[in-house]
Amino acid sequence: MTEENQKSTEKSLKPEIGSPEWSKNWMRERKAKRVSKAAALKDLGAYLKDLGYKYIRVWYEGAGDSGEAFEAEGWKEKIDIESKDHNGFYPDTYQSKPWNHDKKEDFDEWKGMTRNQKELEEQYKLFRDNHPDNQLQSELHYELVELVDYDWYNNEGGQGEMVWDLEKEEFCCNGEENVYACNKIKETYFMDGRQPKTEYGNEIYER
Repeated sequence: MTEENQKSTEKSLKPEIGSPEWSKNWMRERKAKRVSKAAALKDLGAYLKDLGYKYIRVWYEGAGDSGEAFEAEGWKEKIDIESKDHNGFYPDTYQSKPWNHDKKEDFDEWKGMTRNQKELEEQYKLFRDNHPDNQLQSELHYELVELVDYDWYNNEGGQGEMVWDLEKEEFCCNGEENVYACNKIKETYFMDGRQPKTEYGNEIYER
């Protein structure tokens, strides 16, 4: 069999794009990639743990084909990663860098950042410089949100937090996926000046 015929045969044996078998293979490869990525962060985890960190946390949010992750937080004390307030929201929210609208030369981009973000970024950069073979991204927060598997930045998007428990050596994604909800409405207008008729449904369903 010629090389060209062999390639043609191999191509024909592959499942058709979009087929159930293709989807299963795609999901399997997607999961394997994240399992491999989590394992590849073991050295970095040991390094951060030696520096006294217990957790690394990253907040993220996105929608409409765009997403943003905020500077990684370094926690050196115990935190409850499952806690929520009476409305179902996490009590702590992300801290983001302020904008230098006035373009001040002495502007402090880390102002208001109280969770070791600056120190953690410096320590992460030092680790990257000393371990180029790890091929880590330039920013730790985007390195960690690559472990989030659900689609949090396309269409309706989503938000949440990725918490790296350095002692347990595990990553926990506490996230939310947004969906549109619909309520049926009917409006009728008349050309003889009568008041319009309006009907509003009382059942909300996902679109």
